[in-house]
Amino acid sequence: MDALPSIVRPLPSSVKKKEGDPVPFKMIELSPDGSPVWKMDHLSCFAPALIALGLMTLPKQDLQKNERNSTLWHLAEGLTASCSDLWTSTASGLAPEFAMVSPQPPHDFKKAQSDGHHSFLRPETAESLFYLYRLTGDEKYRKLGEKHFNAILQNAKVEAGFSSVRDVTQVPTSKMDEMQTFVMAETFKYLFLLFSPAASLDMDHHVLNTEGHPLTRAEL
Repeated sequence: MDALPSIVRPLPSSVKKKEGDPVPFKMIELSPDGSPVWKMDHLSCFAPALIALGLMTLPKQDLQKNERNSTLWHLAEGLTASCSDLWTSTASGLAPEFAMVSPQPPHDFKKAQSDGHHSFLRPETAESLFYLYRLTGDEKYRKLGEKHFNAILQNAKVEAGFSSVRDVTQVPTSKMDEMQTFVMAETFKYLFLLFSPAASLDMDHHVLNTEGHPLTRAEL
């Protein structure tokens, strides 16, 4: 995970670490020639969950090298804040598929583009909220999850399920005639686990794969 900070803006090495509100890091893209593409996809919001899982499971001696523990924690916290902001900053409370990022510090999100302001109710932010809550026990992650859950109920629910939304910036929302399989398999599963007792899924003995299915961890 040592390469992760290179695709985050602002660069973690340029930010002075201090207590208080997290730095709203953005995970951007790099073109084949290495130049930045000032865009953050909601798909990248799984990264804080990946970091949190690493902080919970990697050997302590590895995390203590080169201040990895501190750097990775600040990344997880800041990226989660930006991912939740993708949701809470829109009129519908639903996150767009992607958002453009200002190339100028502090690298705020720009207005969603017309080709990216739809929502498939993706699970990545809920996944990260779940892992960061398990890591920290901080109730703020549950409060954010409640906001996202209520937004889905209010602006994506239809008679037969929960539909994709054409434009998250408009309320009432225009619904698509489709429901992605990951809405139940992942989005709602992670929200359910976020509010469930830890014993409902023992993370010391189970791991969730990329599709949110719990698997028993091998004993090494």
